[in-house]
Amino acid sequence: MAIRFVKRDDYERVIQLDTYCFPWLNDFKDKVRDFIDRYVPDEAILGYYDESNVLSAMLFILPFEIYIYGSIFSMGGIASVSSMPETRHGGKVAELLKSSLRIMKERGQAVSMLGPFSYEFYRKYGWELGFDRLNYTIPAENLDGFKKIGNIKPFEEKDLDILNDIYTEYAKRHNCCTVRNKILWTDFVLQDPYGRNHPRYAYIWFNDQGEPRGYIVYSIRDNRLNITEMIYLDQEAKDGLLWFLFVHQSQIKEVYWSTAPDERLHLDFPNPRIKMELSPWMMFRVVDVKGALINRRYSGDIDTYFSISIYDPNAEWNNKSFSITIKDENIEVEEIDSGELSCNIQTFSQIFTGYVTLKEAFTRRRLLGNASAVEKMEKIFEKSYTFNNNPF
Repeated sequence: MAIRFVKRDDYERVIQLDTYCFPWLNDFKDKVRDFIDRYVPDEAILGYYDESNVLSAMLFILPFEIYIYGSIFSMGGIASVSSMPETRHGGKVAELLKSSLRIMKERGQAVSMLGPFSYEFYRKYGWELGFDRLNYTIPAENLDGFKKIGNIKPFEEKDLDILNDIYTEYAKRHNCCTVRNKILWTDFVLQDPYGRNHPRYAYIWFNDQGEPRGYIVYSIRDNRLNITEMIYLDQEAKDGLLWFLFVHQSQIKEVYWSTAPDERLHLDFPNPRIKMELSPWMMFRVVDVKGALINRRYSGDIDTYFSISIYDPNAEWNNKSFSITIKDENIEVEEIDSGELSCNIQTFSQIFTGYVTLKEAFTRRRLLGNASAVEKMEKIFEKSYTFNNNPF
């Protein structure tokens, strides 16, 4: 029995596990090998080999960069966690997850994300709910009333930097958005790598001064306009894009948009009676507490000290007490015997991104200790809306 990275000559077995554990992939089985060859780097597939040297379980550690409070973090995206049924419930996936934590720490990936099949399962290994999605279903007639303002034009390949500039300004306001390179844009936002949807269209909105301030990526299918992404930097751009949606009324009955939870789109409609559903989404984990704290930028007006004990039995480097001093944009993190506050790594991970506030964690008794220390800690961990529109 051994845990090691899967070599390319064993990728047929990888595809077998992937398509067995994720049956929807069978509809695109001819594209799965191409997807892995094109987008999955070497030493990204961690495998568990049995006594016969057969790959029986695996997971992917996909390298990404994300924004947290404007700082760029290396992030390990855990995906395709798979095992064949005859070898399940033997602790193989647990061992893979624990090994992945050490690998990510060694690679400087201080944080991690995954899309869970079970929140309860992954909590055992330190990941925790870190994202919500607000899902809108908007009848086409509710878009009536928006007037044409500014100008909107179809996206062209030369406009990619325009899209990225708009997106990046938005992303820095929402913790955990992906830093996008050209491949993420062209192959994962502007089109679907598996070709699951109808063609995606993209338009850019400009104000009267000719400044690009928003864009939309969408597809149309079965009388519904499905928004892949709609980003705007001000209210004028939002109104212009909502007018653009309305002009599709002869083609569609409704618009569907799954977006960040800080959207309050119903406030923009004359008739706010639209369907809104808040749903839990991906999980997040701090892989390396000290590394994550040091990687963040801090504003010059923060002058604070606090100490905290973290419970993390799956990562002994986190399972300690730390003192944190921040002054003049610098941070010092030292190991100590005990902290004023204490929590498990799941709660710390939620606090770190602002998904849960200090007061929420303290009130729910997920964060224990001295209330005055909570006030000091609040100076650096503020409420923030988390969002990532590049699932994996």
